[in-house]
Parts: sequence; C-alpha cells; structure tokens
Amino acid sequence: MLDNEDEIYLWQGWWPNVTTEENNLTGSRALRWSSERRCAMETVLQYCQLKAKADQSPPVAYLVSAGVEPLSFTNLFPEWTVNEEVTQLNVQEGRNPGEKLLVQEVLDRLSRTTYTRSELQENPLPEGVDPTRLESYLNDEDFQDAMGMSKDEFYGLPAWKQTQLRKEAGLF
Repeated sequence: MLDNEDEIYLWQGWWPNVTTEENNLTGSRALRWSSERRCAMETVLQYCQLKAKADQSPPVAYLVSAGVEPLSFTNLFPEWTVNEEVTQLNVQEGRNPGEKLLVQEVLDRLSRTTYTRSELQENPLPEGVDPTRLESYLNDEDFQDAMGMSKDEFYGLPAWKQTQLRKEAGLF
C-alpha cells in the first residue's frame, strides 16, 4: 500500500509463469489468492476511512498491477524498472498498461455471493468462486430449478449424492 496524501495505491504483484500444474493458480490456491486480495482491499478501504478528515471525504484508493502500473504511480519513485515478462503476463490476464482500478469496484466483484447458473458454467469461473461449491452461489429459486430441491435438503444429502446432482446440473 502506498499513500501519497492525495491517493492510496494498492500494488498487486503477479504469479510467476510456471508450467507445472502444482504451481498454477487454480483450485484452493486461487481461492487463497482471492481471499488475500479481498483482505488487502478491505484493509486499504478501512485505512482510507480512518484517514478521512471530518470535513472531507476519504481519499480514493486504486488497485494497480505489477508490470502495467500507471505513470501516476511509477512517478512516485525515483527509479522504476519495468519487468517485461511481468507486463506480458498481466496483459495476457486481461490487464491494460497504465490501468488503475478503484479498489471498491474490484472488491465488490470479488465479494459477489450470487451468480446465475450460466455464469457458473463459464470457463474460467468468475474470480473468487469456489469451484467445489458452485451450487452455493445460486439464489434460492435458481437452486431449486437446478437441483430440484432446497439448499437445506441438498446439503442434508450424502456427499456422493450431492456430487451426482452437481454433475447432472452442470455445476461440477
């Protein structure tokens, strides 16, 4: 986190480009990454609230990613070296050079708790979604349509039966 008195920046590093399946950002590792990002963003927003003066609104908090930092961020450092490999990795992930996102907007996306069935069947899944519990992100009506029962009934079933129903509903 960097506070330049006018703005707050939360700098987000990168995952190394690795080829082994064990090191890819998937499964529980992806969930931990999303959880850590959420915690960092919540901390920054709390800091902004504490920093706000009684007669002023809190400073704006931005999320910037390694390799694609905006000039307003890199100019705060006497020397800045760009790692082209990291830039390329983040561009491949869909980030744009010079991009700075509002922390609140990114946090809102990461903290989303309900999705449509079609969103949960997309590849890749929305960021922060636990792939082992896709059905839990459905609202009650969509859950009933997909599983043919309520959430309470579903979670009362044996694990093997839950898995079978997830597969039948395309949520596995």
